[in-house]
Amino acid sequence: MSEKKFSPFEVSWLFVQEYYTIMNNSPEKLHQFYNKDSYYCNGSEGESSKIYHGQSEINKRIKELEYEDCKVLVSNVDSQVSSGDGIIIQVLGEMSNKGGASHKFAQTFFLAKQPNGYFVLNDIIRFLKEDIENEYE
Repeated sequence: MSEKKFSPFEVSWLFVQEYYTIMNNSPEKLHQFYNKDSYYCNGSEGESSKIYHGQSEINKRIKELEYEDCKVLVSNVDSQVSSGDGIIIQVLGEMSNKGGASHKFAQTFFLAKQPNGYFVLNDIIRFLKEDIENEYE
């Protein structure tokens, strides 16, 4: 019996669906997408962000974010095949945590190939400012 081979586009959509479902239902398991080689950073537009390295540091950071009843509405997913049969994914959407207001975000993942699929090697998430004043007006 042969294993079903998914296209990079299918992998991207399946990954995005699984990632945000776990963020909502079991955020304590989110770190399992990463490994010792992974990098993660999060922050708001226009601010500098610390980079976390390795599954343990990433897990600690995710716990600090206190995801609880986190709801994500994905508006766009773009993906491309990249180096080493990896996949780069750009997600646009809105996120609400603990029943609070929704905030627009952009998140970029690089999924690196491993023997039984992929892991998140790089993850960058930025929350976007709602209204950006046009300084050229």
